[in-house]
Amino acid sequence: MEKYYEKLITLSGIFTAVIIISNIIAGKLVNIGPFVITLSVLIYPLSFGISNIVFEIYGEKIAKKVIKIGFISSLILVIYSYIVILYPPASIFNKNTAYVAVFNSTPRIILASFFAYLSAQYTNVWAFNLPKRLFKINNVIFRNTFSMVITQLVDSIVFVLVSFLWTYDLNVLMNMVISQYIVKLILSSLNSPIINISIQRLKKDLAFEE
Repeated sequence: MEKYYEKLITLSGIFTAVIIISNIIAGKLVNIGPFVITLSVLIYPLSFGISNIVFEIYGEKIAKKVIKIGFISSLILVIYSYIVILYPPASIFNKNTAYVAVFNSTPRIILASFFAYLSAQYTNVWAFNLPKRLFKINNVIFRNTFSMVITQLVDSIVFVLVSFLWTYDLNVLMNMVISQYIVKLILSSLNSPIINISIQRLKKDLAFEE
């Protein structure tokens, strides 16, 4: 049983790290070819893969608890972001303006991530289980791809609108939604074989332990 919980702690730790990193870097917009995306798009899809692994190995109840841990971690980050902004710097510290510039955007980004995170992560758990529940389809690659088609659309729309509404023109927002959706969907699809291998290996390791 020790390995059972050890693997869960590892997955939960990586999941939380991905969420925190995504929240911090989400304020930076970058170009990938013709697409305009937030930098977090390059790492955030990994969180859905991890939650799917947890769901498949440990069940829906544990997966939802891991999602809640990620939410609480984001809440702690937003509190400390405000502290960074409001707390007066030392007289010898001359980079406070840069710090404020970085963390001042974080509260709204994290607010957006709260809405996107909860809606997308719970949608992901539902969508990942749907083919198995309704059609008895156990193939992990298919279920992960199916859930990503739905989940990444929900995540992209909610995050972009809450983060950048009234900051950029509607055309820019639509471009960002479409760009993020396409890039995240591609990255998520590429993750599917890795997720499948990870699940099979974890099941084998845990079965061997028992």
